[in-house]
Amino acid sequence: MKKIVKILASISLMLAVITPTVSPATSVQAAINGEVVINEIAWMGTSVSYNDEWIELYNNTNTSISLEGWILKATDGSPNISLSGNISAKGYFILERTDDSTVSEVSANQIYTGAMGNSGETFELIDSSGVVIDEVNAWYSGDNDTKATKERIDPLATGSDAANWSTSTEIYLEGIGSPGKINSGTIETGGCTDSVEHLNQVSDATDAINVYFNKCALDQYASPGNEANYNVNLENRLLERISGAQTSIDFTTYEINLPKIVNALILKASEGVDVRVIADSKNASDPSYIERFELMRLYIEEMVRGKDMIIGTADDITVLSESPMLAVEDSVKRAKHELPSSPNDFPLKTIMVGNTEMIGYLFVEAEQKTDGSYYSPSTQMHNKFALIDDKWVFTGSWNFTVTGLYGTDENMNIGVLDGNQQHIVEVNSAALAQIYETEFNEMWGSDTLTPDLQVSNFSSRKIDNTVHQVTVGGKNIEVYFSPGDNAIARMVELIKTEADYKTYFTIFAWSDQALVDELKNKWEGSYEDLQGTLTGFDVKGVFDSSFWTQWWSASIEMTGQTVAGSVNNPNTRWANVAPVYKDAESRKLHSKTMIVDADTDSDPTVIVGSTNWSTNGEDINDENLLIIHDADITNQFLQEFNARYKQAGGTVSTP
Repeated sequence: MKKIVKILASISLMLAVITPTVSPATSVQAAINGEVVINEIAWMGTSVSYNDEWIELYNNTNTSISLEGWILKATDGSPNISLSGNISAKGYFILERTDDSTVSEVSANQIYTGAMGNSGETFELIDSSGVVIDEVNAWYSGDNDTKATKERIDPLATGSDAANWSTSTEIYLEGIGSPGKINSGTIETGGCTDSVEHLNQVSDATDAINVYFNKCALDQYASPGNEANYNVNLENRLLERISGAQTSIDFTTYEINLPKIVNALILKASEGVDVRVIADSKNASDPSYIERFELMRLYIEEMVRGKDMIIGTADDITVLSESPMLAVEDSVKRAKHELPSSPNDFPLKTIMVGNTEMIGYLFVEAEQKTDGSYYSPSTQMHNKFALIDDKWVFTGSWNFTVTGLYGTDENMNIGVLDGNQQHIVEVNSAALAQIYETEFNEMWGSDTLTPDLQVSNFSSRKIDNTVHQVTVGGKNIEVYFSPGDNAIARMVELIKTEADYKTYFTIFAWSDQALVDELKNKWEGSYEDLQGTLTGFDVKGVFDSSFWTQWWSASIEMTGQTVAGSVNNPNTRWANVAPVYKDAESRKLHSKTMIVDADTDSDPTVIVGSTNWSTNGEDINDENLLIIHDADITNQFLQEFNARYKQAGGTVSTP
């Protein structure tokens, strides 16, 4: 059996997901090293004739690539092929010698002349700018007697390493090989076989719950008729909800720099829809945030000015933050956003932000300690949710940013999704929306379009004032906000009292000790350091690689790693190493997802949202967390988890 190639892997040079609005057949881009590889070579010909040689190229990316001006050549001069045409996204390009009758199962993409030597050749694949994209320097495999081709094992590994080549075992009509198909010896680094957007479970009906993943999922693990929505452009889903708003939009964002979303909110405000925005403020002098926060403030100023760019008119959007924002004064940067050259139509103020005096043009107000005195941006308003017409709740792990979805501006411009791994849950429930609106109004300080800065409360100033359980279409959903609602404490209780068979997770940052310990007890029947015997309870997980070796991370306890700073780590180590891995995503593994008892009869449940399982996530940052008790929704998250887990190197049982 041929193994499935997992094209999405942990190399930053790969492009990721094509949106449905960009056709792989028409979107063509230049390549970089490794995006196109020499994938299979029939240097020995076929069983019909030793002259019937053929070569296969493979496109590792999700975008069609033009081969115009490219050359595939042997250093001895034969063959020397001037390539033409396009190689489709994740597609094969077959070159047949002399005529198109060499391989009867597929049509040649190009005919060439020139024989290959049976003793070996050195090939170079050179793009139109003269850069060597891939090379092969010997016949490490292939068999002249059986007419079995030389094939690459891992198409993501470029170059001439002998260990990455094998002799084909796949049968085709003229010999042994896999022209136009996955190679027989290809390693299984994951399980996703395409990058096409799949929208399988989408409904606008009352009580609908739609789940979206921006990366691939393994739908062979779907329960009957329950294939997940994956490779989804989350921006398009949000834009659809915003554009459909009739009366109101309440919008919270940790960070935002997607112009389409900003423009959609501005348009709705100009049409008379009530738009309220809560945005996180950053430390403007923090080197890690300076450029990003400048860009965010420019976009937010666009909202504040409205469609007519004049402050104080009906189309303005009121924006509130946990700490005030001062306008960007750089005229060049302002011009790029078509803002007035100076923000001097906003009030020039001297204000106290924490213990720091700041002077500037104040354009976003914030929760006030006293009149003119504000809290510092040391805490995070980490929510990212939208409430549409008091019925749709749109929430999850996705920050509304270029990096969060596309990866780069270039990718955004051509519609390529290569951002952080994310999930979104949208629910059409007036009851759930009311719970979220109560939380929004607590931060806003009122239930009107005008925030009350003295009543407004963020972070630890909030109280537990929301309902925590709601029924949506017969499904039990729990909802918790941080700080104050003890969200992670509820997770600990759920693992302790309700998890019977297994718990799987993907997590960005996990330091909460009680949650780690409760899972340890399920795994090996002990809360004690380096003690316990396996119970049969199944634990699997994937950690974001940036926190994999942090001394405070749960990954250290689960795997027994020894890292700097962990010598005096008081945390409880697991006696039996758990099968958890660091991610192999092209960017960040950003989801915070825990799956409990999926595909069992024991209340399958999934925990999702913006909340990292940490002290900050529980006690400091403004967060939201959903616990969804439903077999189908949990199974959809399992499909996506299995893709992340296999990609990271884990083993998933055959469905």
